[in-house]
Amino acid sequence: MPKLIVSNQRTDEMIGDLGSLTPEYRRYVAGQAQRMVWLAEAGDVLVLPVELDEEFLSYVAALKGVDRESWAVVVPPVGSLGEDVLSRDRLEDPEFVTRLKAAVRDHEVRTILPFHFDRVSVRLARTLGLDRHTPGFPFAAQSGTALLNSKAAFRALAVGHGIPVPFGTVTDDRQEAEEFLWEAIGAGQPVIVKQDFHVGGIGNEIISPVPGIRPIGATGTELITNRAALAAHLDRRWAHYAGPHLGRVVLEHYTPESPAIYSELLVTDEGVRLVGHGEMRMKPVINGLIVPAPSVRLPAFAGFLDDSRQLSETLHRMGYRGSLSVDAIVTPDDTILVNEINGRVVGSAHIHRIGEELVGGDYTRERVLIEKRRVAFPDFRTTLDKLTATSLAFDPARRTGVVVTVHDNGRTGGFGGCCLIAEDDAAARVLEKEVDALFGTAGERPGTSMRDGEPGTGNGEPGTGNRERGTTGTGEQPGPGNNQDRGSTGNRPGTRTPVSEGERR
Repeated sequence: MPKLIVSNQRTDEMIGDLGSLTPEYRRYVAGQAQRMVWLAEAGDVLVLPVELDEEFLSYVAALKGVDRESWAVVVPPVGSLGEDVLSRDRLEDPEFVTRLKAAVRDHEVRTILPFHFDRVSVRLARTLGLDRHTPGFPFAAQSGTALLNSKAAFRALAVGHGIPVPFGTVTDDRQEAEEFLWEAIGAGQPVIVKQDFHVGGIGNEIISPVPGIRPIGATGTELITNRAALAAHLDRRWAHYAGPHLGRVVLEHYTPESPAIYSELLVTDEGVRLVGHGEMRMKPVINGLIVPAPSVRLPAFAGFLDDSRQLSETLHRMGYRGSLSVDAIVTPDDTILVNEINGRVVGSAHIHRIGEELVGGDYTRERVLIEKRRVAFPDFRTTLDKLTATSLAFDPARRTGVVVTVHDNGRTGGFGGCCLIAEDDAAARVLEKEVDALFGTAGERPGTSMRDGEPGTGNGEPGTGNRERGTTGTGEQPGPGNNQDRGSTGNRPGTRTPVSEGERR
């Protein structure tokens, strides 16, 4: 059954205010919107923020075995925030809606698949008559998706299931937050402070009483060792932590050097299916994935998958339908602590779809997939020619090689993406070095402001991290910057026993 794909990679509900994103970050988001093309099937209609290179669309269709002419791509007029995000004014533009209605009618579309099922998507579905047949629409129509993307709601849900999470608290009270932070500081324990609604770690900061903490999963580290400095910091930053709607703030003990992992699940009317799992590559922000997760060999990993399924089955009973990711960290003592869920089309969806459709077989056991982001591709034809000339292009017969997943067509020069497919981890690393030598990364291109980080977001934080702010006058040296939530000394919900001493999964 043909569907309408809406690649709204960032929405006001996800981050609070699309206008807070810098132009650079919005260009990055426009590139990432291309990932949804990999989810398209014959007859689908795609709504994208910018026009794509026709050769790239034909490339994706050919690899998937789909007739490119069966797809319709509809791009709305430029909005108040430009062309890079699908803002409300663009998706509700009358001329665009008229064109979209015609495409939906001609392709006999009956369901809608937005990246994020926000209120704008709900209205669009109703306008197009797609609400009745779209699975999970009643749940989404009552802002259910927003509930699933709340870090505070996640903690309540996980604790209620007895799932191990980082030790922490949820509060909208500044004084309560100060007490929690001061107790942690007195114990020498870093804490990650999270906005309730944001993505990619951009709304997070780390407060640490000790220097040298790398803020992986946050925009920076604040070095604080006395109560007066803590109070002054919260006076200055509490409104930022509470977000544009002055909501709840999540505080969790942070454990450095803890790899971030995820499981991706699909929730349908029939039930819950595990799609796959992987590790998020932090450099220091998310710069892709490794599939399968290397930590799959740990004794605790089976428990993590059980926890993921348990959460998903509850959401299934609540009426949610669609993709879901359950994120966690692997602490240095090999404990796995779950720290987030995301009820939307997740950033790993296109990689697992490539695994299923292009690689085939039991790809998570027979191959290693590495997703790379921010690759500095030249124009698309030159990119393919280089991959072919060096024998790096994906070979369906061998089930190995490079698949170009995102191509920015020279609009920004560095927001390309690819999936490296190899027989094992060692071969994947060799392939990655060859791709780096061939194309480089955005951080290596002269004149760019990105280095080891995602582009900036306009939330008063640099987009590249690499700093450690000190409020103690010690001049501590900088540490890297931003993305997925990681960190924590955790334990079973409801106890303060350190994980290394308490019950482990």
